Amino acid sequence: MIPRHAIVASLAALAFAGNAPAANAPATEATRLSTQYSDWAGGRSNSDSLVAGLRNGAPITLVTNGPNRAVSIAGFTPGASMSYGSVGAALAGAQRSLARIGVTRPSAEQIQAALIGGEVTTASGATSLVKGSIAARGPTPVASR
Repeated sequence: MIPRHAIVASLAALAFAGNAPAANAPATEATRLSTQYSDWAGGRSNSDSLVAGLRNGAPITLVTNGPNRAVSIAGFTPGASMSYGSVGAALAGAQRSLARIGVTRPSAEQIQAALIGGEVTTASGATSLVKGSIAARGPTPVASR
């Protein structure tokens, strides 16, 4: 006969094991989104900042390196936290809006504009106004080059 405490321990272990994938789902979704947008965002630290900031409504800081050692720095705070589905949709929308005007390797400032709205200067020197795929909280920070 199996002792009662062994049965209870086994059932508890099964219950916790069944919940493990659900407990890891948010981290997995954040990792998936960050990996998906890493190249577009100029690196893993930028994509991590975008996903975490959009998800939590927290400040986002982006730094990209462009041609001729040009550094682009931008930052903003989303207006509210978002679900992972909304984060993915916002990033996809920003990526599409920049691609429409010929920007496939955006600077930090271009990513910021695509997300919260603003002017984007393309490689040809043309300026386009983009609407933005999310709302920002407070004044738009000044970006530098």
